[in-house]
Amino acid sequence: MGLDLAVIARDIPKRPFALVGFLALLLLVPLAATSFNRAIKMLGAARWQALHRTVYAVALLAILHFLWMRAGKNDFAEVAVYAAVIALLLGWRLWRVRRSPALAA
Repeated sequence: MGLDLAVIARDIPKRPFALVGFLALLLLVPLAATSFNRAIKMLGAARWQALHRTVYAVALLAILHFLWMRAGKNDFAEVAVYAAVIALLLGWRLWRVRRSPALAA
């Protein structure tokens, strides 16, 4: 599209998965920028942890992006595998937090 913003803006409604994927990527930028020890000290542990909790939203956006992308081809097998892995990992984390709140940090 030659970075023609008008053409890109007209194309977005046709491909909402691209917008969701781009949003997920944008949400990952601050996480990558603050994923080192000095950033934790600068932000403070509580604010750093709150910021890094956006990874849960990113995971959901990534699954939605992948689901929409594959919907045109009715190919949901790979999406189901990734969704199951994310659900398993998040479920395990939730189970650990409920079992012992000291492990939440």
